[in-house]
Amino acid sequence: MPTAQDVDVIRRFNESWGAGNLDTVYECAHPDMEFDWSESIGPFRGTYRGHSGLRRLYEDLHETFEEFRPEIGDPIHCGDEQIVTPTRVSGHGRASGIELDARGAMLWEVRAGRLVRAKMFQGVDDALAASGCAG
Repeated sequence: MPTAQDVDVIRRFNESWGAGNLDTVYECAHPDMEFDWSESIGPFRGTYRGHSGLRRLYEDLHETFEEFRPEIGDPIHCGDEQIVTPTRVSGHGRASGIELDARGAMLWEVRAGRLVRAKMFQGVDDALAASGCAG
């Protein structure tokens, strides 16, 4: 069962990502972490691997969005190492000024106090199904 420390590392990662503190993002993420956005319907799709992949995604997002604020909701524990969190991302486009307000979910895997995998889904039900969790 995931621990309170596992939830804390997810929250630290998310808050640090939003604040642009990549040093703390890297502390939370295993050097080989997989950040899977293949289910995205937005412009950023694919799987980002390792700290270099996280940096590339971060830079791409902040090149496109002047503000980018990720938030996570209450965690749902699924299995030994998996946690699902509802998500909301808000902000606005740098060039377009278009407002962003998107909801979805993340399926996180934590081992030995570090994030080893995170996958973005369009909704909590999809993330729960992928985890094998009944919800």
